[in-house]
Amino acid sequence: MQFTTSNKDLGHRSSNALLTRGRTSAFALGCICFFAQPVLSTEPMVAETDQEAAMTEGGDGYLSLDEVLRLALKENLGLRIDRIAPQNALENILVEESVFDPRLSSSIRSSDSRSAAQDSSLDDVAQPERQTRQYRIGAERRVSTGATLGLNSNLGRTTTNNLAARNPDWGADIGASIRQPLLRDRGREVNLAPIARARIGANQQMDLLKDSIMDLISSAETAYWNLAFARARRDFFLSSLELAETILEENTERQRLGLATPIEVLQADAEVVARQEDLIVAEREIDDAMDRLFRVIGEDFLDDSRQQSIDVADLPDEFTPADPIREILTRSMRDDLNARAQERQIEIQRLNKLLAENEVRPDLNLVADVRYSGRDTAGRDAFQGATSRDGYDYSAGLEISFPWDFRAARARDRQAGRNLERESLVLADLRQQRAAAVRETWRALDTGLKRIEVTRLGVELNEKGFEQERARFASGVIAYRSVLEAQRDLDQARLRNLSAIIETIRAQVRLARLDGSILDRNGFSWDEEVFDFAEVDSRKNR
Repeated sequence: MQFTTSNKDLGHRSSNALLTRGRTSAFALGCICFFAQPVLSTEPMVAETDQEAAMTEGGDGYLSLDEVLRLALKENLGLRIDRIAPQNALENILVEESVFDPRLSSSIRSSDSRSAAQDSSLDDVAQPERQTRQYRIGAERRVSTGATLGLNSNLGRTTTNNLAARNPDWGADIGASIRQPLLRDRGREVNLAPIARARIGANQQMDLLKDSIMDLISSAETAYWNLAFARARRDFFLSSLELAETILEENTERQRLGLATPIEVLQADAEVVARQEDLIVAEREIDDAMDRLFRVIGEDFLDDSRQQSIDVADLPDEFTPADPIREILTRSMRDDLNARAQERQIEIQRLNKLLAENEVRPDLNLVADVRYSGRDTAGRDAFQGATSRDGYDYSAGLEISFPWDFRAARARDRQAGRNLERESLVLADLRQQRAAAVRETWRALDTGLKRIEVTRLGVELNEKGFEQERARFASGVIAYRSVLEAQRDLDQARLRNLSAIIETIRAQVRLARLDGSILDRNGFSWDEEVFDFAEVDSRKNR
């Protein structure tokens, strides 16, 4: 049997509680229905396709923890934002790899010229004219050693109204060139460092995304149980209000029979008002907890039609003891995605240091060029002459250049060294924080489990004490003040028990998040489609 309470019903019930008394049957029915909710199943449930289907398919607005987690993984805006960074990081790999892609080039050039007068006594016209058409095509590519390889061909046509050995005059050449750095930018390690850095950065962003997913699951589970806790408190105050109204009716009747004083009726009436105030606050806490849960699962707060009351599972009654702290510390250090991302950051800084050291070296390049040429009155014949190596031009040399002082490069090198040291210190600090958080959370869980046992015993003892005081008051042995104090002690014992339960659950969730078992705790794995890694992986492997 399930019991769902909408926000409208809560407000209506609160108003009735303030205006009327004596409706104990309605409160009793509400309490019975609330405690009749099913305990959360340990079997994973089938996820719905969207939020509205999950909230309305059953017609009662009930959400299991599994449904909440899947909705959060699908709709949470923060996680959707975090998914962008790994995809951009994968694009950075393509950007760095594109440095070694071939580069094609071509050009066409045309020029016409006429001299104002004869340039030479050999000219046979008063104003020599010249028309030139030049065609060029080439390709170059950088390789991992740092060398740049080039291949190009030129074809030109020249016509003139002056004396010429060939008119038209076609010239063609085919050439290859190489430029190999000998100091700066030399070697595979330096030239492939940007690609390695981009790949490390992509893996780092994936680690951070997984860390965000685990944080989200932890936050969603905590928000779910916080709502269950708020509903349990509301139910407790409903039961407490029912009891206070029952005692008020008894005192009123006793006063009519002359067995109770007006002050005792007044005290009972004041207790009812206090419980009504507690109920109002508890209902507001339910709304606040529901909003926090809606925020985690990506509910649109601007769409009033989607805002509705949801029902969740009861707080669990049984808890498993925590593993030894040494085992949890070992798992936590091994599966710390944040520390793993920081380790990748250290690798990135090491590559940055390598590149900074490369900048301190001067530019010293070995350059070589081989070119074969041909010349004729027809373009085809000229090109055939180039392929037949009718003419040639060989060249080789060294080029060196460097700034007057390497001040900027040396400063960047020192900065890279300090950055590397800083990231190493950050990693050590992260591990210390992780270990301290594990130890603190483990103690909180261990304390919470002990508190649950103690507070349960306290509730039992206070229930017996309250019943005894109430019986003595009915016999006229004691004043109502003693019953009131016993009732308040019982209420505090029950509230302490609820507080111990929710704090223990929070500690369990937090500890599962710290040791990396939060996915297993909720029946998930990194291979599930719910994490939507398919798009990122497919792009990574293409």
